[in-house]
Amino acid sequence: MISALWGALLIRVCLAYFASGFNTAAVDHEADGSTNNGIFQISSRRWCRNLTPNAPNMCGMYCSDLLNPNLKDTVICAMKITQEPQGLGYWEAWRHHCQGKDLTDWVDGCDF
Repeated sequence: MISALWGALLIRVCLAYFASGFNTAAVDHEADGSTNNGIFQISSRRWCRNLTPNAPNMCGMYCSDLLNPNLKDTVICAMKITQEPQGLGYWEAWRHHCQGKDLTDWVDGCDF
């Protein structure tokens, strides 16, 4: 049985893998000029400040802050996103690859 803490970790591991391949410096440029940033591919359309003036900045940080191998800012922003009504559904990677799946495969063979 996976505890709630491990379950939350598995969710983030699955999301990080399918969103960026665990690449903390990943930046995906969209046709509209927005970017998806960091290990969780957080969008500049709403969540972080990029070069686009007057765009919302719901996480209160620059998108470049999400590219740091120190994941503190990224995790803080991701937690804000998951508290929104859409929650994890905000991420296409989550909806297509993680949601409703048995995530215990991510720790298969681990002794905990």
